[in-house]
Amino acid sequence: MDKKPYFTRYSTSLWIRFLRFNLISNKNLQESLEKLALTPPQFYVLASIGYSGRLPFGEIGVKMMVTVSNLTGIVDRLEEKSLVVRERDRHDRRVVHVKLTEKGKKLYRVSVPAFENSVADFFSSLDNSQQKKLSTLLRKLLSSS
Repeated sequence: MDKKPYFTRYSTSLWIRFLRFNLISNKNLQESLEKLALTPPQFYVLASIGYSGRLPFGEIGVKMMVTVSNLTGIVDRLEEKSLVVRERDRHDRRVVHVKLTEKGKKLYRVSVPAFENSVADFFSSLDNSQQKKLSTLLRKLLSSS
């Protein structure tokens, strides 16, 4: 009995692999961040602000590709944990910046290496040249969309 492929296009199977990769890698990341009492979105906000010093609310949303309403909840929870504070812009009161507190800065310094170790473990089955090739291919895919 000949089995017909479930999907007729290889690109569909490739997309399924990307989806599985995304789900598994996010699960691993989530488990790593749970030790720091952070969710992945909270970590992304923390890392973005930690790298930049402070960012306008809207810019964080653009970087994360989330709506302001979704970002509000994430920043609210980070604020409840005393990791960030909101500050109004002195020149334009409509603009709200988010910056790390001292506690947030400490967590940033700990969380980034933990994140990088988690990611490195996930990609450890690929050598450096394979990782670079994958990066190049993904960049090409993203630039064409």
